[in-house]
Amino acid sequence: LQGQAPEAQRRREGDTLYIQCPYTGQTEHQNIKYWCLLRNRRCQELVYTYYYETTKQSKDGRIKINDDTTTKTVSVTMTDLKAEDSDTYFCAFYKHTYVPLRTISLNVFKGDTHPGVLQGPSSTQLRSQATSLCSGNTFLILSVVLLILLLLALLTSIALGVRYYQLLLRTGNREAEDTSDRAEGTAQPGSTGRRESSQDDSKGPAYINLDVQSPSSPEDPVYCNVEPSQAPRNPQHVEYAVIAFSQSPRTSRE
Repeated sequence: LQGQAPEAQRRREGDTLYIQCPYTGQTEHQNIKYWCLLRNRRCQELVYTYYYETTKQSKDGRIKINDDTTTKTVSVTMTDLKAEDSDTYFCAFYKHTYVPLRTISLNVFKGDTHPGVLQGPSSTQLRSQATSLCSGNTFLILSVVLLILLLLALLTSIALGVRYYQLLLRTGNREAEDTSDRAEGTAQPGSTGRRESSQDDSKGPAYINLDVQSPSSPEDPVYCNVEPSQAPRNPQHVEYAVIAFSQSPRTSRE
């Protein structure tokens, strides 16, 4: 079998080989076209086509041949290549003998790179890297959002605590003022009282003088009315009053 020198073709396992074999000026369309495996310089027929059946495929469906009589070109497609497919192939037509149109030397290798050739990452590796990157970005975004929510919750708790503490202080001050007003707001009917104090209640004690208009028994209670303007400004200071009566001599009738 005489023909051209084989053309080197390299493919990875799982790839597809597509070969075109023009036959312009060499044969007529009625001649049978073959895709052969070279064995002992002879054609081991893999798939072929007639002029009235221009497209055929192998039994396993991996090899397909098509004869385009318009462009006078035979096309061969081999899919799902395997390492054991590595061999020498050729297109041919039969005219008393096999006449080769194009001869190739196919090398199907395993792995992700050609022997001795450095290539970039595969699509699977790129997808894996993209997935990892997206997962990392998502985790970072979620962490930032959770941190912001925790800070907002902490600030809200502090603000509520300060407001509650201020409310307690105001409530305690009002209760102390009410207690002071009740302690100083009574006097005996029929008596008058006058409160004397220094310019600043916080600097010293205050005094109230009572003028009793009618004689009373020492056992009777004595009350004193104090005007609101005379009340001490600072309810935290406690004021005391000491009232003394001089006992009048008893009459003969008593």
